[in-house]
Amino acid sequence: MENSKPGVKHVYFPNLNGLRSIGAGIVMIGHIEFLKIFWKIPYYQWFPIPGKIGVALFFALSGFLITSLLFQEETGTGTIKLKDFYVRRILRIWPLYYLIILSGLFIFNSIDFLKMPILSEKMHEHMTFTNIVIALLIIPNVTHFYIPYADQRWSIVVEELFYLIQPMIVKTLKRRKPLLVAFSIIVVSPELLSLLVYLFRLQKHIPENILSAIAQQLEYLGCIATGCIFSVLYFQKDRLSKRFIFSRFTQWGVLLILIACLALGKYVYNTDELIDYRLYSFLFAIVVFNASQNPQTIFKLEKPVLNFLGKISYGLYMYHPVCIGLSIVIAMAVTSNLIIMNLIIYTGSIGFTILVSWLSYRYFEGFFLRLKSKFSGRKKKVAMAS
Repeated sequence: MENSKPGVKHVYFPNLNGLRSIGAGIVMIGHIEFLKIFWKIPYYQWFPIPGKIGVALFFALSGFLITSLLFQEETGTGTIKLKDFYVRRILRIWPLYYLIILSGLFIFNSIDFLKMPILSEKMHEHMTFTNIVIALLIIPNVTHFYIPYADQRWSIVVEELFYLIQPMIVKTLKRRKPLLVAFSIIVVSPELLSLLVYLFRLQKHIPENILSAIAQQLEYLGCIATGCIFSVLYFQKDRLSKRFIFSRFTQWGVLLILIACLALGKYVYNTDELIDYRLYSFLFAIVVFNASQNPQTIFKLEKPVLNFLGKISYGLYMYHPVCIGLSIVIAMAVTSNLIIMNLIIYTGSIGFTILVSWLSYRYFEGFFLRLKSKFSGRKKKVAMAS
């Protein structure tokens, strides 16, 4: 990360591209087996890390990094320009988001060999004006309108909702304690909602499915807020917190807790929902904090391959479903042998996704990144911020 505005120092957070690449890999591998179901190919949930765990990592990393960018801007310029923040966010996220959404609505699911069995037909049946507007306005999918190859939009919606209000919180509150309180309230907001529902008997007036959907969105927002909390601790120079969080005991302890939680969910209780995703994001936030700020971190991920994959990770996340679908179709056309079929599916899914994401980053996203630099004072190539 760098900023060349007058008064803003050069800043680089190491290892974060490596963490992005890991998060993208977790999501992609989890979805390969999941999507095989729709083509009635035998699937094996062999990978012990559910895809949403990778998203929880992205949420924690995003909360830490973008909050840190805002603090850095305020430190260097004395203010946070909300308009510039929103324009940067739009130029980074919206072009690829709308490319995938519009392609999912009108292209992918109209090509015979790419049609996802059953789901593509259902999408066309339920393609109402309301559902299209919901997808285009980047608001929660309250009607459960599923767009094959574009369902990853749910996490983009969560992030965009969060960053609609987050910079205003940072700009308004500024100081450590009010910020920690504000972000902590967001973390526990699902429980606060339950309390309000109980005290005011709102369950009599609001359908249960609506309350459940709101609570789930708040839980995801809380995942991002955990990363924000650690950014506050870093920029407000909380030495006591750093001393404890930076210790090797804490680092190895977090790693062991993550492994234990994943193992319990996968091998003991056979569920992805055993542990609240906010806990995963909290643990990941500690990993992000150490990886980016601790000289003695055990999370050393500054490798060329990981940096490359981390740089194109937004593309990896957005393009991988259609690349998996294409690989499945190719594998089924080539062979009926399950071993060879799976080899084709995995190599094709990973290879196509990386290739398409690199081309997109260089020739499509790169155009908007250059525009984005005009709103952050950058003159040269811009590294992806989230």
